[in-house]
Amino acid sequence: MKTLTGKEGEALLALFKDFAADYNANSLSKKLSITPRGTLKILKNLYSEKLLIKKQMGKAAFYKVNLDDAYANKLVETLLIKESREKASRWLAEFEGLFGKSQIALIYGSAIRDYDKAKDIDLLIVIDKEKYKEASKWVDEKNNTSFKPLHGLIMTLPDLEQNLRDKNPAMINALREGYTLSGYEPLIEVIKNVTSF
Repeated sequence: MKTLTGKEGEALLALFKDFAADYNANSLSKKLSITPRGTLKILKNLYSEKLLIKKQMGKAAFYKVNLDDAYANKLVETLLIKESREKASRWLAEFEGLFGKSQIALIYGSAIRDYDKAKDIDLLIVIDKEKYKEASKWVDEKNNTSFKPLHGLIMTLPDLEQNLRDKNPAMINALREGYTLSGYEPLIEVIKNVTSF
């Protein structure tokens, strides 16, 4: 296995985070800001490494991350960690106390785009049912000390999975645009369970 280039990593992460969409070289090239030809080369490389699966529809090939492959899963996990460290390091430190109480913590919404203009901080918190009160209490305590109100959307793994199966646009957008702060493996498993061509 070779090391991923920056654009290959970007492509793999984009395909994972936008799991509900079907991407071919042309549509993915817009997200990567490179030519369709360059994107096709990246997709073929990732496919040859068994990191992607593809479906042929007419002349176009559509790609998704091969979540049945352990190496692809570890790469996606590493890319999610790298993304959160680079783009959400402030939130990693701010919400560290939540990570032991939750299975997945993901920040999304206006606060990650422009904190100064955001009215609140949106946080998806996935928990075991028994930890609901503990997570709720944590959100309440954070709201007592935070400059902006924390909007904690608390649910269980089956709730998240059902929302994604139902193609809930708010949930799909949160995963596509947000940053995973903790719970990379459970998130990958949920996406694996709801992804299909």
